[in-house]
Amino acid sequence: MKANQPKTKKELITSKEFNFFVHNPLNKYEGMYVAILDSKVVSSGSSAKEVWERALKKNPRRLPTIAKLPKKEVLVMIWE
Repeated sequence: MKANQPKTKKELITSKEFNFFVHNPLNKYEGMYVAILDSKVVSSGSSAKEVWERALKKNPRRLPTIAKLPKKEVLVMIWE
C-alpha cells in the first residue's frame, strides 16, 4: 500500500492500531488526540496537527493512526 492511499474499512478494522485503540484502557488520554503505531501510543496532545507532526518526526517512514479519545465512555459500532 502506498503511503498516500487511505486504508480500506476492512484494513482499518483489522489493523493493530485499531485493535489496540479498542481493547486497551487509554484513560490517561481522555479528551486528547493520540497517534498510535502498532500497539503503542507514540504521541499525544490537544492538537491533532501537533500529535501527527510529533509522531512523524519519531517515525518518519510510518503513518500513524490518529484518534481523539472522548472525555466520557462512548460506544463504537461498526457494520458492513
